[in-house]
Amino acid sequence: MNDIRPLKGPLEISAGFPIWLFIVLILAALIIALSVYFKKKKGIKTKPDMHPRLPEEIARDGLKALLEMRLAEKGLIKEYYIRLSDIIRGYIEDRYRIFAMDRTTWELYYEMKSNKIERSHIDKINDFLEDCDMVKFAKYRPTEKEIGDIYEKAEEIIDITTDKESYKL
Repeated sequence: MNDIRPLKGPLEISAGFPIWLFIVLILAALIIALSVYFKKKKGIKTKPDMHPRLPEEIARDGLKALLEMRLAEKGLIKEYYIRLSDIIRGYIEDRYRIFAMDRTTWELYYEMKSNKIERSHIDKINDFLEDCDMVKFAKYRPTEKEIGDIYEKAEEIIDITTDKESYKL
């Protein structure tokens, strides 16, 4: 019986929450709030006035940059087609305000049809994306002429869809 100890009584808790800890927490929160406020205020003053770029400008710059990479000449045909397709898909997103990057060509085709985009534009875009898909997914090896033609198709898509009358804001 000597090996069992008796129960201990309840533990007394001393005074409440220390006031100094409460003051430190309030000061820390105040310092954080002030630093965030001044960083935002400083950021607003230092931002230069930038005019938003038109989707066609962004796409044309992307096409120029793609040419300068010389991926097709280096034998990186699939990479070339992937980037070319991404440029046009990004352009479609900005131009028509529909999600194009994460959709299949088929899904994008029906989305463009439901947004009442001009049929000739939809057909050109769909043909272009299907040609890109053949290289990207079906391991199709295009000829040099086809590589040049696909770039021209991309430029043509940008040209025909920048018609001011059909431009949606």
